[in-house]
Amino acid sequence: MKTGPILFAGGSGSVGRKTLAWFRTRHPDTPLLIGGRNLKTAGELADSTGSARAVGIDLDQPRLGLGQDITVGAVVMLVPDNGLNGLRLAQEQSVPYMSIGSGLIEVASELALFTHRPASSPVVLASHWMAGAAVLLAARAAQQFDHVRSIALGALVDDQDSVGPTAVEDMERLHEAAPAAFALKDGKRVWLTGDDVHHEIETVDGRRLTGSAFSSFDVVSLQALTGAPDIRFDLVTAESSSRRKGGKAATEIMVELEGNIAGSPAKRRATLVFDDGTAALTGVSVVLLLGAVLGLDGQAPMPPGLYMPELLARPDDFVAALVEAGAQVS
Repeated sequence: MKTGPILFAGGSGSVGRKTLAWFRTRHPDTPLLIGGRNLKTAGELADSTGSARAVGIDLDQPRLGLGQDITVGAVVMLVPDNGLNGLRLAQEQSVPYMSIGSGLIEVASELALFTHRPASSPVVLASHWMAGAAVLLAARAAQQFDHVRSIALGALVDDQDSVGPTAVEDMERLHEAAPAAFALKDGKRVWLTGDDVHHEIETVDGRRLTGSAFSSFDVVSLQALTGAPDIRFDLVTAESSSRRKGGKAATEIMVELEGNIAGSPAKRRATLVFDDGTAALTGVSVVLLLGAVLGLDGQAPMPPGLYMPELLARPDDFVAALVEAGAQVS
């Protein structure tokens, strides 16, 4: 399917560079707009990407500061859309919108704007861990169960992972805004504080590390998908299993599920390791979701509506694509 140039706002950042590289591998001819505050940096990236041009953007301005003569085929926000100017631009031009930078406590703004113009654009809220990698790994494992009672997600970020300053600032901003962590317990929403925030995580290589609860979109997505009454997401920063063995600073995702399979109590564990780190895994996930919403992979494009990663991709297909990109899944 042909589409107008896809605007990647924040495309010259650490996640943006990885995303553009993966996108160009899968879709070599689709035109791109690389939006950044530093036009020189964005221009150099555009030159090396091919079929791309740089545009200066201002997140605080209507239309992201773009001129009236610029039309886009989609708006992909790789930085927080705090003023919702990216979403308004997408709705104005009736093109898909994707955001990976909203916090769980902030999303009401996007929901309100969508409900006022529900027929204008497909709106994808993909601020999940690694833009959907964790939720779809868990969804794939949950398919085995008749009933899921609990889901414990753990994520390890290597302490030498170059996640980029924007991502670090974003995490700090969200923690300051809501220091308590969102989870589900006994089917009810709870906000974890004090000792309840801490939770032991078993890493891929069997270490037991103490993580901290994190208010992740994955929790609400998995509640809607599985109905599990107990769900939490915990994050730890430490040396990754891969680097301990002499490899790269990898990112790891661990999922532990309990429930019933064929009428009997059962436990399952799934893990994912991506040696290229968090920015690259996020980039791969963004590209897969964007392909689905735009119909770039041979399927029909998605109609206007509100979407999350688990509504755009089948878990088996998504995880298989991550494996093809270099993920190690167990």
